[in-house]
Amino acid sequence: MMMSTTSTSAPPMLPSSVMNYFPDWLSSNPYFSAGFGLAGIGAAMSLLRQSSTSLQAVCRKRMLTSLEIPSKDQSYPWVMNWIIQQQRTHSVGPNFLTQHFGLETIVQRNGTANSSDNTKTEISYNFVPSTGRHLMKLNGSLVLVERQRDNRSIDITSGSPWETLTLTTMAWNSGMFRSILSEAQKMALAKEAGRTVIYNPIGHDWRPFGDPKAVRVFDSVILDNGVAEHIASDVGDFLHSKEWYSSRGIPYRRGYLLHGPPGTGKSSFVMALAGLMNYHIALLNLCDPSLTDERLQYLLSHAPPRSLLLLEDIDGAVTSGIDLPGQSAPQAYTGRLTFSGLLNALDGVAASDERIIFMTTNRVDVLPPALIRPGRVDLKIYVGLATREQLRRMYLRFFPGETDRSEEFADCLESVPLSMAEVQGFFMFFKDDPEGCLKSAHLLAEERKAEHVDSDTTASTPVHAS
Repeated sequence: MMMSTTSTSAPPMLPSSVMNYFPDWLSSNPYFSAGFGLAGIGAAMSLLRQSSTSLQAVCRKRMLTSLEIPSKDQSYPWVMNWIIQQQRTHSVGPNFLTQHFGLETIVQRNGTANSSDNTKTEISYNFVPSTGRHLMKLNGSLVLVERQRDNRSIDITSGSPWETLTLTTMAWNSGMFRSILSEAQKMALAKEAGRTVIYNPIGHDWRPFGDPKAVRVFDSVILDNGVAEHIASDVGDFLHSKEWYSSRGIPYRRGYLLHGPPGTGKSSFVMALAGLMNYHIALLNLCDPSLTDERLQYLLSHAPPRSLLLLEDIDGAVTSGIDLPGQSAPQAYTGRLTFSGLLNALDGVAASDERIIFMTTNRVDVLPPALIRPGRVDLKIYVGLATREQLRRMYLRFFPGETDRSEEFADCLESVPLSMAEVQGFFMFFKDDPEGCLKSAHLLAEERKAEHVDSDTTASTPVHAS
């Protein structure tokens, strides 16, 4: 009888090419070579990798500091312009350790009144960081500039893709961000110095409309004797009376209504006043079909700082469809602003303080009394056709020193109904010819008198039935 014995087979061995990487005392271990050791090493490596990721996150959190600026924020263009200034025009700046840039082309017209080529333009190029990550050296420290763009989201205020700018540096250099923001703000304010910014509402935000405009000289807008100075004095007194308003429980806001015929200088005066006060202008169109009660309330409550709110031709908004009590809005009007919403935004419980509003109108007679009562309109100023004093001052502004001719010019056109816009346009034909201007003024006066006589004769001629 034959008996068979069963022998236990050894566990499968790893290839010798793999075992050669381990010491002899470890590679000779049958359990390690069977794969248990490598499984343990894999688990240890995975644990080490997770620990490294966690350690990296902790180090990033403790040792780095970041500043995120969305494109919707007002400081976004300031910081971008500051970054541009860190580079040299037409070349990659020395402060950037990157080779990836976007191009920004600027076209400027530099023609002047004394230039023979008024159409001369200058084209310059700015290099901006492209989307992605870039290193920047600032005061000996490295700053990571990360520009992210989401092409799926559009900023409705500008029509551009939504962007985010993130600046990262070492935690002990966090004060650098305040320095950057301060320099960017000073640069932006320096660009606006001596200029007036016109703001327009886009969505629920105020955005600059075009480039800042040159400040209009206050004396260039000639109103009737003392009117301009009276308004400027009243505004200045208001700006210095905040504590007086507060101590007496009066809302700190002021409203002005400039009314009169077209072309008499109402809007131009507001522009000149803003330049005198070093203020900007926030222009609001009440006839905007997308303007609602809530949006108007928000815009008036979040007006740009140091700005005059200008509501031009307010009579057009009232007569074009704002629902007046007892009246129905015309079918052609598609706006959603109500008359009660307008009143509440101007002088309601939720109306904002520290606000100066100028309204202009050519038809003060159609404005509801509730709209122009004290509290909403504190000062009403009539800006009429050119008076004798305005004519004289306008002549001296175009031809300084011509005192005698200015008196004759004023006497000549005093009885002729002219707006200041018409008078200014008249002077544009005689820029350097005071004598010719005076002669033409006499001809203009005679023509207007002849037209007036003809109209009176036609009106008084009886009509006989045939």
